[in-house]
Amino acid sequence: MKVKKYYLTKSDNTRRMEKIDTPQKIIITSSRYNGFSCLKNRNIIEMSKYRDDREFSCHYIIGTNGEIINIIPENEKAICSQNVDIDSDSIGIMLCLDKDGKFTKKELISLKGIIKRLREKYNIKKESVFTEYDINSARRPLIFVDEPIFLEEILE
Repeated sequence: MKVKKYYLTKSDNTRRMEKIDTPQKIIITSSRYNGFSCLKNRNIIEMSKYRDDREFSCHYIIGTNGEIINIIPENEKAICSQNVDIDSDSIGIMLCLDKDGKFTKKELISLKGIIKRLREKYNIKKESVFTEYDINSARRPLIFVDEPIFLEEILE
């Protein structure tokens, strides 16, 4: 699994550069922008540093073509769930959506692969993989909200 690094610059809204000792959880969310590539989503997050009304980041973005980019190092906190206690020891993964707001097979294969790698690397239990919906009731990623059994399939 190839992962490209495109780290965000330091910012109070996106990359605070606060350290994580050892990640204990994984949070899955999805983009608000249908049809945008990994890099375009990354750049939107990067530009959020200039907005007072938006704090968000994640560690990884997975594109509809299965591409994975890393935008914050795993040993730093991201602002993925908007819950400081949860974000303080979590790895955040954001899925892109196709133009119709759906996930692709390649995207889900990459998600399964990166979750497996992170769980093995940090000894993260299945029960410690959450969706944004589980944490703050945001309906993202929608497929996991409407079909919760789908997350179980990803974690196999």
